Amino acid sequence: MDDNAAVIDDRELTTKEAASLLGLSPSTLRKWRCTHEHPELTWRKRFRHVFYLESDIIEFKELSTKISSNDIYI
Repeated sequence: MDDNAAVIDDRELTTKEAASLLGLSPSTLRKWRCTHEHPELTWRKRFRHVFYLESDIIEFKELSTKISSNDIYI
């Protein structure tokens, strides 16, 4: 069994990189951190540096994406 296939590359992203993946501005993520507007979007702080794990950003994006019934084609 190959354990490497199950390992997710948890790259540490800056606020700017995370915002880019989400299609937001970095100031929006900073506001959300301060106001706790989206507590499900986890972030970490090491010394004075804030970062996000890539897997957390992808999971947040998937959970936040809503599919409209108009977007479903049969």
